[in-house]
Amino acid sequence: MKTFTSLKFTLVFFCSLFVHSVLARQQPNWYSGKVELQSGEWLTGELHFNTDLGLLEFSMDGVTNVLSAQKVASFYYYDEEANRMRTFIVESFAHRDRMVPTFFEVLVDGRIRLLGREQVLKVPFHDEKQKKNVYYFQHPNGQIVKYKGRLRQIYKTLPNQQDEVSFFVNRVKWYRYDEEKPIVELFRYCNSLSE
Repeated sequence: MKTFTSLKFTLVFFCSLFVHSVLARQQPNWYSGKVELQSGEWLTGELHFNTDLGLLEFSMDGVTNVLSAQKVASFYYYDEEANRMRTFIVESFAHRDRMVPTFFEVLVDGRIRLLGREQVLKVPFHDEKQKKNVYYFQHPNGQIVKYKGRLRQIYKTLPNQQDEVSFFVNRVKWYRYDEEKPIVELFRYCNSLSE
């Protein structure tokens, strides 16, 4: 009888653990942060950025609003999982032959900004979706270009520092265009050259 009771207890425990993990995956993460509206007004509250839809959910005093990129200038929050402050800005970006306000995460700020956007990719032959960061950089003139991992894109932006950039990339052998850390380091280095 004791074995049956302990087996029943163990089964209930693992079922509740499974249900909790499924619910935790379905619920979005909310963070304390600040939102700057296009009007210049700052709001403080809880926020969740829905990357799939490109919308910012904002809760203040128990009221939740959904804000599009047309209403927001920027927002930021501290991400405990990533252990860093995450800052997002809204910039006009070409989408289907017209300029549309779009959210970008600022990964490196400086004369040449490195920006990122999460893109949701459907995994072939699976129901699950995978998120991948797509990188862009913003020229000093404000133009935003998708970063394809090609150094000649940077050489065009910094034509007088081509030798320094090549030396840096050769010295840092772990440089890969699809990983965030080396891209961030490369753009920080490029900004130090242009100061």
